[in-house]
Amino acid sequence: MSEKNFRIVLGGWLVVALLTNSTPLMYALVGLLLFEGITNLRVPRLTARLRAGSGAIAEVDAVQANPDARIGFEAERGLRLIVAALIVIPMSSVGSALWLLPWFVGFALIGAGLSGICPMVLALRWLGLK
Repeated sequence: MSEKNFRIVLGGWLVVALLTNSTPLMYALVGLLLFEGITNLRVPRLTARLRAGSGAIAEVDAVQANPDARIGFEAERGLRLIVAALIVIPMSSVGSALWLLPWFVGFALIGAGLSGICPMVLALRWLGLK
């Protein structure tokens, strides 16, 4: 599974959780995103490792490497942490007025997965993340 396909899965998961108004599905998604963002054990990398061995991870990292990176933190990890925050804030009582934000994030993830271009990852790489 590539990062592109995983973004489609994440966006679909979020939209389904919002449509069904399922708080446990939302918390499970936030938990997965936080786990991946903190530990850098990402589902696409793990599935590539299971499918093709550890050599596939080196190829994926070589393709996604940013030689101009000033900060040693990956943009994909930053994306996961930002998406988790943009889901949790409207779920709290403080951010109840921001109910549209998770919908926007869900459809943006689906769009990023379908097009292969994620504006948030591009912005994070422009800021210096690798």
